[in-house]
Amino acid sequence: MGLNLARVFQADIAIWLALTLVLGGAGALATGRALARTWQPILRLIPYALLLAAASSFLCWALFGVPVIPASRLIARALAGDWGEVLLGLSGLGLSFVLLLAMGAAGFTLTRGRQMRLQYPFLAFRPGPAEKL
Repeated sequence: MGLNLARVFQADIAIWLALTLVLGGAGALATGRALARTWQPILRLIPYALLLAAASSFLCWALFGVPVIPASRLIARALAGDWGEVLLGLSGLGLSFVLLLAMGAAGFTLTRGRQMRLQYPFLAFRPGPAEKL
């Protein structure tokens, strides 16, 4: 019996999606909400999303052996001048970062919008037809 690469690749993608979107996404949403609740700027989400992406990649490797970022191979390929594989290996981290940043920004925006409506209700007031001038 040979190794079915399509089945292995699909399993790796499923593990990556589960860890990145479920665990990392929940962490990113919570991080975005926490930043909004403390009235912090949204730019502080960037380093937190990068840390969450690195953590989810590490969990993929530590729990399931999925080589999302094979650092030793990436370093060896970079030293050998094979930048295609280096960029391919880093694309998993980049994709995780972008997805987690988007989920954190969604949590931030929803929480900040709710805060603004509660703190400044007169800004969200919409006059009816009888109240328009």
